[in-house]
Amino acid sequence: MSAITDRAVQLYMEEGYCCAEAVWLAFAEGDTLSEEDKAFGNKLSFAFCGGTGAKNLCGAAAGGALVLGSRFGRIPGEPRNEDLPKYTKALLEAFEEHYTYTTCRELKSSEDPNIYKQVCKEYVSFVTAKVEELLEEGVRKEKCSSG
Repeated sequence: MSAITDRAVQLYMEEGYCCAEAVWLAFAEGDTLSEEDKAFGNKLSFAFCGGTGAKNLCGAAAGGALVLGSRFGRIPGEPRNEDLPKYTKALLEAFEEHYTYTTCRELKSSEDPNIYKQVCKEYVSFVTAKVEELLEEGVRKEKCSSG
């Protein structure tokens, strides 16, 4: 596991953050974001805990999409980055290919926190590693197109 993946798992398992928050914060901590931006991103990620509170899209996957959006999303008034939908699609397709489902309802094996925390830890780890891979791909692409 990478340091970012280890940190995401630690945030989730030991520090009381939900899946989406853990993924977001693991990346945000190493970014040059202001503390306000990190906190704002965490507030946004909290909305995705437990599949948006309704056991829909896996919170870890949603947290990963937020990280990708923070890197490749559109700044108001500027053109869209056409790569962002490709990266979020790649994340969700990889997740679904690996786990069959993307919904919290299907992924959680129990309502018991002692059980689901262990299960969801794997999703946090998988998403974090996949987002790292996608970010590296995006950085390589940017370097190739600019140089």
